[in-house]
Amino acid sequence: MIRLLISFFLVCYTSIGAANLDIEDYKNSCDDGDVFSCGLLGSMYQWGDGVGHDALKAVEFYEKGCSGGSGYSCLMLGGMYGEGLGVLPNTSKALKFLDMACELKMDAGCVKSEQLKD
Repeated sequence: MIRLLISFFLVCYTSIGAANLDIEDYKNSCDDGDVFSCGLLGSMYQWGDGVGHDALKAVEFYEKGCSGGSGYSCLMLGGMYGEGLGVLPNTSKALKFLDMACELKMDAGCVKSEQLKD
């Protein structure tokens, strides 16, 4: 029984360590211009998936991804400004980022932009 518990805790500890390494890898990749990693980190921080929930960090990573041409990051950033998550609500900025997402072939950006204009 004790061996089973020790094994369980070792697996958990190893998983946490591996997750932290993955996050650092994603951060390094984002800093190196990998917009997919930026969007992934933004989502992780927005939803608290594998990291602590931090809307400000989510916005930071979505901004990096969007400025690098990630339609997904622009879409999510538009939503953050539209809802006031991690930033003050700002309809003009929300529309700006949703329209950028639309231009980057994210259909949801087009739809959400039109909804926000109505």
